[in-house]
Amino acid sequence: MSYGLYDADLPYYPIPFYNLELMKLSSYYKRKREIVGLSPNFSPQRYNHFIVRQDFYNPYSHFKGQNVELGGRAFDGETYKPLPIEIERMRPDIGLYDRVKPNQIKGYNKSALSTMRRAEHLRLSLDGKTIWKDFERQFRNEDRAYGVIFHDYNLNDVEGARALIEESINEWIPHATGRRIGMKYPVIVDNKEDLISWLSFQPMIPYFSLVHKGLIDESYIPDLVEVYRVSNAIRQTSIDIRDCFSNYELVHGGIQRIFRNIINLRSHCLTFPLIYNENALIDSDWKMVMKLILRYNTHLATNGDPEFFRRVEPFETLYSYCFGAIKQYQIKEPLLEKESIQKIFQFVRENNYDLFKDFYEYRGGEVRNDR
Repeated sequence: MSYGLYDADLPYYPIPFYNLELMKLSSYYKRKREIVGLSPNFSPQRYNHFIVRQDFYNPYSHFKGQNVELGGRAFDGETYKPLPIEIERMRPDIGLYDRVKPNQIKGYNKSALSTMRRAEHLRLSLDGKTIWKDFERQFRNEDRAYGVIFHDYNLNDVEGARALIEESINEWIPHATGRRIGMKYPVIVDNKEDLISWLSFQPMIPYFSLVHKGLIDESYIPDLVEVYRVSNAIRQTSIDIRDCFSNYELVHGGIQRIFRNIINLRSHCLTFPLIYNENALIDSDWKMVMKLILRYNTHLATNGDPEFFRRVEPFETLYSYCFGAIKQYQIKEPLLEKESIQKIFQFVRENNYDLFKDFYEYRGGEVRNDR
């Protein structure tokens, strides 16, 4: 019997990820001496049985066929639906992805794929809450393993996961310089203890993702600065404010709170991308204000010049950024054109004068110069 395995995320997801379930299914059916292949497209007519796995929802995906089996987070929801236990215990067949071509992956990156191939892939929990007693059966025990990529939906929800990883990573990975961790889904935290704990790991770039729910309190800053000295994980961390403010709250003080939070962190060279719901802002002018603030927040981290971070004063005001750094470093994009900026500033002056003053005056806390 022939089995076609189709990874429906590959053509769309910007960073290539191997699908753990497909790799286990491949190992299982190959052990049973069945014909198994990773299909480059949706072509169930070529196989006796066709298995589609999709974890990231795509409204354009439509899979139908009498021999088609659907699975993955996009179909099963936020709770992981385990495979039969004899399949869950299989070591993943990394070789399944050997024939992947550049045109099959939206974000094809040879180096990232090499990292993916050299990693151990596993799920610590089958129920999303407790550590699975047989999780170690997933290890391939490769001497050249570069690190571990976890496929749990949120490792922070798995009791004891962080402590187990911290205690065992050196045992799991023989490669002394490769004891790093990555994850398919972001680790989601909402307090300083969890944030600092997860940031202490060495990240497997670009497969490390950490999300803090809500604005980061300024009391975190001393610890975050210390973490920044020893780990790059902080650069893979985002702030999720989607549940923090209603439309009314955003335009009546919320945006100013966000702006000041950004400045206070940024004054210590700590920049975190913000995840927010653009539709929460009904007014298109306020949407432009928010876009300008977010652009200002990340420009030190995204300009592409490693020395830029040190040359530009991290505590510059939004005004000095708009009419100084943009001109000096020739940043060109419609949002940052003079006419667009003038329109945004004028709108804020008329609708939230306190925020308007902050655009000119607020610089945040004192910069640490011992970095």
